[in-house]
Amino acid sequence: MINRVLHKYLRADSGSAIVEFVALAIPLFIPIFIYLNNFASLSGNEEIVRTLAREGLRAYVASQSDHAGRETSAQALSVIATHLGLSQGEIHSLSARYECSHNPCLSANGRIRLTVSFIDEQSHRTITASAQEHISPWM
Repeated sequence: MINRVLHKYLRADSGSAIVEFVALAIPLFIPIFIYLNNFASLSGNEEIVRTLAREGLRAYVASQSDHAGRETSAQALSVIATHLGLSQGEIHSLSARYECSHNPCLSANGRIRLTVSFIDEQSHRTITASAQEHISPWM
């Protein structure tokens, strides 16, 4: 009698969906979680570099001269990068490139573009963003 009940219980399909889910579906989710984690990290770094470009350019435009602007912008980039959580290696790989429509850059009715990039230590990718400001014609 017990053998018959046990045999009937073992032949039933009860619980087989759970076993299939655990055995098949969960291993398929692991690559998705890894991809989403990398995507979140990359998105965070892109937001950081956009903030660096925007704030570095604001520091440049608010200065009195081109030379002072570059110095102020470099200092702002370093301080902001530290506060946003970039590592020392990422801060050392930080580069800034200025493009000006007029010479000197702080000329009336001119445009200044700052392109900031750094190398992410985890993915070894170069993360780049630009910001652009228009100088008032009444400067």
